[in-house]
Amino acid sequence: MAELVLIFCLAGAPTSCQEEHPLLGQMPLTSCLVQAQQYAQEWLSDHPKWALAEWRCERNMPKHQST
Repeated sequence: MAELVLIFCLAGAPTSCQEEHPLLGQMPLTSCLVQAQQYAQEWLSDHPKWALAEWRCERNMPKHQST
């Protein structure tokens, strides 16, 4: 199982970045790879000042806990 992780940076300030963990849940690695492109494209259309810097599918990650 895998979790999608995307790194977006401001287009005008490439050192100002944020990491996004979409609430897609754990999924097979192949599904993560396919959904990454679609999710990133949708996110960028809603946030035009940002650019996709990096993305990955992390395998066997524990679920995030609220602190």
